[in-house]
Amino acid sequence: MPNYRRYYITGQPVFVTLITRDRWPWMADDARVQTTIDSMRWAKTKYPFRHIAHVILHDHLHWMLLPNPETNFSKVVASTKRDVTWRLKELGFSPPFWQDRFYDHVIRDEDDFNRHLDYIHFNPVKHGYVSRPADYRWSSFSEWVRRGVYDADWGSIEPDSIRQMNLE
Repeated sequence: MPNYRRYYITGQPVFVTLITRDRWPWMADDARVQTTIDSMRWAKTKYPFRHIAHVILHDHLHWMLLPNPETNFSKVVASTKRDVTWRLKELGFSPPFWQDRFYDHVIRDEDDFNRHLDYIHFNPVKHGYVSRPADYRWSSFSEWVRRGVYDADWGSIEPDSIRQMNLE
């Protein structure tokens, strides 16, 4: 088994990718996506963090968060995955729902932050779900439009900043 090393740097946002077990598209259902969002919110009450951005697709999700100094992002992810599993089991679904591991990347600087933010919001277009991010419901894109970071028409063409990124 590989020896994974995670870096926990206080005050730095982290980008994480969670993938479903065997790429099972169980998040194609709106109620299950809402369950995932509810679990992300529940994890925030247990392990405080600032939720920066997210996108939830049928078989994976990307999430950028800024843990509080006393919060370990691995605990946030584990707590979210565990809570999703408990909630879905209560609804009659059988686990496992998630791959055992998850991908993480500590954001290094403003360019890295912007590139990962673009990657998150362009992901539904990349996977062919919609033709522009504004048309995808399960993303933080609309919040970033409200903040004035994006125009509502942004993202119909893949941004140069993320063309070489492959995080799945």
